[in-house]
Amino acid sequence: MKKISLLLFTVLLAFCGLNAQTVVLSEDFSAITDSSSYTITNSLDQYTQMPGWTGDWVYPSTGKVKVGKSAEAGYIQTPALDLSGNNGQFTVTFDAKAWNNDATSLIVAVDGVPYTVEGLSTSTFNTFTVPFSGGTSATVVKFQGFQASHGRFFLDNVIITSQELGPDTDAPFVASVTPSGNTLAVVFNEALDQTTAETVGNYALDNNTAITGATLNGSVVTLAVSPALVEGNTYTLIVNNVADVAGNVMTADTVTFTYGVSSEFQVANIAALRAKWTDELDVNGTHFGNDVYKLTGHVIVTGINDSYRHQIFIQDATGAIVIDDPNGKVTSALETGDEIADLYGKLTDYYGLLQFALSEDFNGPALSIYNDVTPLTVTVAEMQNVEYMNGHQCELIRMEDVTFNETGAFVNGTKYTLTQNGTSGAGVWIHFYNVAGITGEAIPTTPTNLTGVNKISYSQYYLIPRIAADLGTGVPQYLTENDVVVYPNPVADQLTVSLRTNAFQVSDLAVYDINGKLILSQPVSDNQIRVSAQQLAAGNYFLRLSDGKHSVTTKFVKR
Repeated sequence: MKKISLLLFTVLLAFCGLNAQTVVLSEDFSAITDSSSYTITNSLDQYTQMPGWTGDWVYPSTGKVKVGKSAEAGYIQTPALDLSGNNGQFTVTFDAKAWNNDATSLIVAVDGVPYTVEGLSTSTFNTFTVPFSGGTSATVVKFQGFQASHGRFFLDNVIITSQELGPDTDAPFVASVTPSGNTLAVVFNEALDQTTAETVGNYALDNNTAITGATLNGSVVTLAVSPALVEGNTYTLIVNNVADVAGNVMTADTVTFTYGVSSEFQVANIAALRAKWTDELDVNGTHFGNDVYKLTGHVIVTGINDSYRHQIFIQDATGAIVIDDPNGKVTSALETGDEIADLYGKLTDYYGLLQFALSEDFNGPALSIYNDVTPLTVTVAEMQNVEYMNGHQCELIRMEDVTFNETGAFVNGTKYTLTQNGTSGAGVWIHFYNVAGITGEAIPTTPTNLTGVNKISYSQYYLIPRIAADLGTGVPQYLTENDVVVYPNPVADQLTVSLRTNAFQVSDLAVYDINGKLILSQPVSDNQIRVSAQQLAAGNYFLRLSDGKHSVTTKFVKR
């Protein structure tokens, strides 16, 4: 489901006919005075994933508690509370604030049943009030991060109040809407009367969009809409005359929402995406990274670092960026050379490295495969120029005829110094993680061509090789059209293909017509290739050779 941008309300759901209330728990963290440790003795259990509260999680100067750490979401919880009185009705009220670029949601779990609270601010504390029912003498309330990692948040002023309810005299209202193409899920605050909830005439949607059906399930009405909702469009839903099970009938309730990502947050290329980071500066020059963007343009995967946060480097004609994906939101089996599009995510900064952190799963197939990206050739001197290399963040780069000053075997994450044309440069991090054919292999002692992804962080420059061939020994690493010979051309019966170099071991061959339709393909075992052209119609064709990671395309004519 696409990212939904809603007109968010503070999570405040009304209880009807409040008669009496009793404070069962009250936790104010302003008593925190020790910067190194603190045990919550009043009512909340200690943080269960660490032996007590320690410096990074406690802020004595503000009297706030920070829950969670960057690697995993934390939680704190109450001891077993006696909430069996007042018919088990109780309200949880608390102050909360998001931490930096972490999720702006948290979960309040009651006896293990989770309730998501959205709309946390990254700049100020807001008060949230959530009503519950069904409490027993062993009810446990748990506050936890919304996601497995980077789920940190601040918490303060936790109050749990037991409430006694009178007769239901309040009409229902719309709590939220969740659009999804041809349907619209309308969530109410309570159970509804089926007849009025499923009356199509009680709902109206603008933008010439009709409501064609309504189905009730508890407190959720799923509306069928036609035509399908358009991503980026803003809609207004009007709901009227819907009753709850007690017979209370609502007056008109209006909710405005945007389906997917609005047009102002859709970008066509990587340069436009990177430019959005500047738009997120506030008056104090601080970034928050809260906005979700949709990268609609086609990009090419130039490298995948599975061993480190599942980083995926992408590039187009305008620039490059790294997808930071520690939570595995990319579920497609992507490979270098794959062409993809329609990525949703937030911009984050990692000490000078701009990253694109996906907010929604990407599981679509590659639009095409074996796409080439020509590396940017840089010198050792240019690699020393952080400002210059910053302008080419995450791009595929190449350094020619460089010699390693060190000897021995390659070690992961080790900094090596290089000499080029007799000039010795400062250190360049050759940054890789257990790449087959690199780790433990002998460092070349002859001039070498290095290829990899350019990464800038902490004002350091890195070259990240992706495969063993990226640490070549002075021979071309990428086949070009000039290296391929096809004859006769035009051809009548049999086409012969040969290579001018042995540096590229072809494994597959494919022939496409002028419209890009695949006509034939065949495996290749050596670099002397023959293709039967008898079955081809007269015309122009493209011939693509691949080694499984890189490819080159040339043309021929069938007469």
